[in-house]
This record gives sequence, structure tokens and C-alpha cells, in this order.
Amino acid sequence: MQALLVIDRLFRGESVTLPVPEGLEEEIQAGSMVLVNSGSGRETLYPGYVLELTPENSDRVGGPLIADLLYKGEPVLRRQQLRLARWMADYYLTMPLDAVIASLPAAIRTTVNDVVELNSFQLKSADRKTVSTPLRRAILQLLAEEKKLTLRQLQNRLGRKQLSGTLSELEKGGYITLKKKFATTRPKQKTAWRAAAAPPGNPEDILRNAPRQLEAYRALAALGERDGFAETLGFSPAILNELVRKGVADKTAVDIRSNFRNTYSEAPQKPQQLTGAQSDALDILGEAVRQERFGAFLLYGVTGSGKTLIYIELLKKVIAAGKTAIVLVPEISLTPQTAGRFRHHFHDDITILHSAMSDQEKYDAWHSLRSGRTKIALGARSTIFAPLDNVGAIIVDEEHDGAYKQDRNPRYHARDTAVMRAMFEGALCVLGSATPSFESYHNARSGKYRMIRLAQRIDGASMPLVTLISMREAPRASASISDRLFREIRKRIEKNEQVILLQNRRGFAGSVFCLDCGHTPVCRHCNIPLVYHSTGMQLRCHYCGHTELFREQCAKCGSSNLFYKSSGTERIEEELKTLFPEENILRMDIDTTSAKGSHGRILRAFHEKKSRILLGTQMVAKGLDFPDVTLVGVLMADIGLNLPDFRAAERMYSLLTQVSGRAGRAAIPGEVFLQVYKSESEVFRALLEGSYEKFFEREMALRTMLRYPPASRLVKFEFSSTDERKAEEAALAFKKQLEAHLPAEKAVLLGPAPAGIAKLNGRYRFQLLAKILAGKLSPAFIHHQIDSLHALYRTAKLSVTIDVDPQNLM
Repeated sequence: MQALLVIDRLFRGESVTLPVPEGLEEEIQAGSMVLVNSGSGRETLYPGYVLELTPENSDRVGGPLIADLLYKGEPVLRRQQLRLARWMADYYLTMPLDAVIASLPAAIRTTVNDVVELNSFQLKSADRKTVSTPLRRAILQLLAEEKKLTLRQLQNRLGRKQLSGTLSELEKGGYITLKKKFATTRPKQKTAWRAAAAPPGNPEDILRNAPRQLEAYRALAALGERDGFAETLGFSPAILNELVRKGVADKTAVDIRSNFRNTYSEAPQKPQQLTGAQSDALDILGEAVRQERFGAFLLYGVTGSGKTLIYIELLKKVIAAGKTAIVLVPEISLTPQTAGRFRHHFHDDITILHSAMSDQEKYDAWHSLRSGRTKIALGARSTIFAPLDNVGAIIVDEEHDGAYKQDRNPRYHARDTAVMRAMFEGALCVLGSATPSFESYHNARSGKYRMIRLAQRIDGASMPLVTLISMREAPRASASISDRLFREIRKRIEKNEQVILLQNRRGFAGSVFCLDCGHTPVCRHCNIPLVYHSTGMQLRCHYCGHTELFREQCAKCGSSNLFYKSSGTERIEEELKTLFPEENILRMDIDTTSAKGSHGRILRAFHEKKSRILLGTQMVAKGLDFPDVTLVGVLMADIGLNLPDFRAAERMYSLLTQVSGRAGRAAIPGEVFLQVYKSESEVFRALLEGSYEKFFEREMALRTMLRYPPASRLVKFEFSSTDERKAEEAALAFKKQLEAHLPAEKAVLLGPAPAGIAKLNGRYRFQLLAKILAGKLSPAFIHHQIDSLHALYRTAKLSVTIDVDPQNLM
């Protein structure tokens, strides 16, 4: 038997065939994780992943050998996950190893944290006898002395690296237990209450004369065996403690895990009735679930049309059919509010994955899904690789969002990867958005996807009225806020309504400009302007993280006559505090949400109306649903329109439509005010018309003429080096090879040219753009050419990155 596998740090990530040792043939499977001896005479072991097994015998002599089998041979990658990884490697022109590693959390790929414990008693299997060997006796003797050792400690003390197979045999025999332990702090705890299992009498009689306590008891009883928290239930701790004193409730402390229900909570919503349009949509999707075959659907619904409720009801059908599901949301809109609503319906059947989880939590979550203990995985883009069997549906919410595109190797797009996994699984794939990506909308119009429309908001709510404020003529209440917007905000505050303000820039100011000599501080590594942050008095590069102390004077001429160009969220917060001194201003950007749980705490404060003004970056544009928000203001609505990127208008239209949709989601009509400097853009024309279709038609005509996606497929090649001339040379050499490989009728090559940000992190960047009109690029050809370039320009530290379907051309 032989195995096709990929090995970390060997063979440059390409697949290789190795013989399977006789002792491992019965347990090794496709998807198994193994340890490979490099065969170089050293005892260094490298993790590898089996892609497939064949009965043929390998004629390889010498070189690397499979030395050990991890996880008792149980596959860490399911069959469909392996198929997906191989598709990713081919489509995104990356190495198979990169695709495999992207499919697994780091906590699964490591062996550093393996802990071996001696069982207090020997639970021997009746039908399996563990053969005693010197190595096994030595392991047990060491453990008898110390009870618990890490795998690395055992390897060092025994002078042996290949221990996993032996340890697996000892675990099967009941002698030891293998666990993974990650360094972590003790979880914080939170007070919770439950209805008492054995109250001293009838609680209804005991609490007859305390109506508020009776109401609280009934809320607890409705939770059954689940924990209730004061803010979730809507009762004070004093009332709940009184229930404990009377014996009708129990009080306990529970560990706070890294899921959003502990940082944000709201009272359970009343069951919602589906509208006619929602019912029709659910009927179509439900029928697709019953057919148990692949189908891709674009759920195109205006903001507030109730797409989330359709997702929830669809998932109930999927679970009832005995299947599992994956729900993707962009990281930026993976709000505690969204997660909380899914958890309210699915309780412990759902695992929520997010970037703030510790390694231990990610490991536990992976095993919960792998073992089938939970049926639904909800999270950001990497959740598409959730180790679920029998997947019935994959939902991609806000499918247009750029956060679904991975910005490092492998540069996969989770939306497109979701469609492919659904196809491999024979499952339903639902792409939802109020502003679909041009690619998805084009696929729906051409019949590749089926489109489902939701044209109206639920509960009779009307779409918000959009008004443009031209900042060139408008009187101003402050540097960034027009007098008109100031008066509208004040009007809402007087009526105790809420306001969301979007400024798509963090920091205090975009950059600092000396009015005497014209100097603007730039990053020494990236050659782009530094951003001023008043917190800590710093100038900061938002690309590489470089910081410099700001001394409020020009570094070139010493002048203090400085001008702060544009405004970031930090500066606007100061302006709002001056305009509304009695108001508590909440700011949500990457600086205020970096601490664990801070995102949820800010939203909870806004939900509880501890603040009536929420200011933020794109984080406030999507996924929020607050009924008292009646005004949305966008302070620099045309920022980003002039970027040298063909998707600039599409992104701006989506962002402004999404943030506008936060207003008027209940009975009170909403209004949106866009502060602009150039109102002639097609984006604003389409927003005022309220027609995505017209915007698509006009923009698509330009793209077809210029042959940009979806009229073509793009592949971006980036060549970077510390030597500017060498980077350009390498790009030109590659273009020459690519021109010989691609017929002119099948592709158009643009460049090479300096990237939009020509220098980043001390490296000069040149880009070559390929518009693929037909067919596809050969991965073998591309990898061969790049390997040749790396060898030729090794001394120049050349780096080449490939981005298929790039979302950013800067």
C-alpha cells in the first residue's frame, strides 16, 4: 500500500507518494495525519496529511518515510474536505499543502501540546491484549513516577521520537489517556440562575403576592435546564436572588466561554410570523432540502426583509432531516446580536467560531463538530472547512462582503468555496444579500444560480429616505459635521431615538500636513502617509503597524502650524462630545474593539440605550438591528470612490446601502443623510433611485466593455523585493513566459506596473494582471515558472504572490 500525502516543510508543499509501513496499513485512512521522518539521518519528524491511498507498492528507495500515525488513524479531514482542498489548490494556483493547512485549525495541526496521563486504574479491553514491550514498559514506568508528562517530555527522556503508535496502543489498552492541553488562563465566571428542581412548594402560590418575582420565576422555568442571566431575562439580580432565598430558584457560577452570548444579550424575541414572501422563499428552499441534491440560490432581499428568519427556519428543516449545516457571516458583521439569535433557536446544536477564541476553545469546537455533538457551525470565512458530515445546507450571509476573501495564502474566497463544498456534498447553498456581488447577480441572471427576491421590508416598515448634503456649500456645525446633520441628530435625541454615524476611517486624522513647508510624515517602510492617533499621541501606519511619537510640530522645519487632513473616528468622537456634551458617545472601530468581548459590550450598551449615538467604521454598517435607530449619517460618503480599483463603485454602493438599512427597521420611519463632496457619482444616483438593478446595468456595461469581472476572470501576480529594479525585472520575465503560454484570444495581460501602494514593509511591489477570457491557467506551468524566478532572484529576496479573483488591486 502507498499513500499520496503532503508534508509540512518538505517537498515545497507539493504532494508526494510514500510507502505505508506494514504496521500502519490497517489503521491509516485518507485524511489521516501522520508524522514523516525526513530520512536525512536526523530524528526530525514532520506532520503530513494523507490525500489518498492506493494498493500499489511503492518502489521508492531511501528518502522520507511514514514514521507514525496520529489521532489513532482517525481522519482529521473528511472525504469531501479532501476533495475541496484539492479543488482549492488547483483553482487558486496554490500548493496542496496550503489548501490542507487552511482546512484545519492550528490547534489540530500541532503535537506540541499533547499530554499523556497514567490512568488510575487499568481499564483493559476484553477482546484486545496489549503486548508488553520494553518501550511500553518504559513509558508506563515514567508515568508511574510522574503521573502526567507532555509528549515532548516523554520523547526527550526516552530518546525516541516515534511514540504516537505506541501511545495509541497503550490508550486502547486502558493504561493511559491522551489529551491536548493549551496554555490558557482560568475562564472568568458569571452568575446564572435556574428554576429549582425541587422547590419547597408550588412556586405560583409562594410568589402570589410578588408579581414581579413570579414573572421572573416563569421566565426561568421557561428556560428548562439552561442557565439564565440577569440581563438576558430582563430582571435585576436582587429579584433573582430573592427567588433563591425563597427556594424556588438556584444560583450558580458558570464559566464564560468565548462565544458572543456572554458579551451581548437581549430579551428573547417573540416568535415571528413569516410574511407571504418569506414563506414562498422558504418553500422553494425547503423543497431543495428534500431533494437532497446540490443547488445554488441567491436570496436577494432588501435590508430589513427578514433574510435571517428564513435562514433560521431553513436550518430547522435541515436539522429535522438529520443533516448538518454551515452558516458563514463576514467577521466584521459576526455581531453578538446575530450569534445570539441563532443560539436562541438552536441552543447547544450550534457551535459559534470566531477569531477571538483561544486555541483550547478552537480545539474543543472542532471536536464538537467532528464528533457530531453539534450540528451547525456558524462563523467567519474559515468556518467553511468545519469538519461536519452529511452537510445539508451552506448559508453565506452578506455574500458580497470583501471579508470573505482571504488576504494571505491560500487566497481563497469563502463564498465561491462554499458553492463548491455544497456541490461536493450534494447540499443546498444559499447566498444572501441586499446588494449582491456582481459575480453572484450575474450568475443568477444567467441561470447558474436560482434567484429568490424579497422586495419589501417586514412588518410594513418603509425604506429610509436618503438625502445628500453637499459639504462644499453646506454650513458646518464642526469640521466634519454639517449644520443640517447636527440639527437632525439633535432632533432624534430630543425624541429619545438613536443615531448611527459611519466614518470609514479610524484614527484622529488621515494625515498631518505642515502649512509652512508642505511636509507630510510618511512611513519609512511603506512610503505612505502616517495616520495621527490622539490616544498615545502617535503617528501610525495602518499597513505595517509602524508608529512614531507625535510632538505637534513639523519634523522637517519645526513649525507648529499644522493642518489635520480629513477626519477619523477618534477626531469625530471629540467633535460629537463638543456638540452634544450631555451624550455618552459610543465609538466602534478596530481600536476600541481589540479587547476580547469589547464588540459585544459596546452593542449591549447601545441596545440598552445607555447611549443614543453610535459612531464607527464599517463595523456599524452591517448586521445590526436596533428598532430605535431612526437616523443614519455617513460623514464622508464619497471617500474611496476615487481609488484606482474597478470595484470601487460597487463596494461604495454596497456599504452605503447596508448602513442605510440600519435606519427605520421598525414602525418609526428612518432617514439617511450622506455628506458628500462630489455628488455627481453614479453611486449616489442609484442610491437616490433605490435601484440596485439600474446600478448593476450601468456599471456592468462599463465592465463588459473593459473586460473586467464578471465579463472575465482576473488573476493578479505580485512581485516584491527589497531591490526595486529586480522586482520589475522578475515581473517582466514572467510576463514574457506567460505571453508565450496564453493565446491572445484567451487572455489579456496588463502591466507589469507599480502596485497602488508601491512600497510596503520595505519591499517594492510590481503587479501583473491577467484577464482570463476563456479556459484557465495551468497550475503546473505557473508553479514551474515561479520556481525558476525564485532560483534566479534568490539574492534579491524575491517574493511572488498569486491572487485568483482578487478583491483588492492596491
